Amino acid sequence: MTKATDTFRKQPWCHNCAQAVANKWCQLYSNPQTILTDLSMSAGGKAEGGICGALFAAQKALPQYADELTDEFRERVGATTCAEIKRIAKTPCPACVDIADNLVDEFLKKQQSEI
Repeated sequence: MTKATDTFRKQPWCHNCAQAVANKWCQLYSNPQTILTDLSMSAGGKAEGGICGALFAAQKALPQYADELTDEFRERVGATTCAEIKRIAKTPCPACVDIADNLVDEFLKKQQSEI
């Protein structure tokens, strides 16, 4: 399986952080045909509440785990909003994309094991 960072800021896609996560996991969204357009303005602190776009996309992919994803992301990154991530945690965007990507994968596995 590819990584979300394979399309993050890379030609020919040039996906933002939210789109990169959504592109990999598009089959999970209720509107897979429009999710990349829907998330086009969800990067750089522009997602709801200023949260990281990669985290936002993960929450939208697995809304039933939104709170747990947020908690785990905060634990791994040190913050959840772009401003805090850049100013305090100093985690680079590609790392946030990888972390959100990995969390979706982990939570999908958790969901499958619960079945």
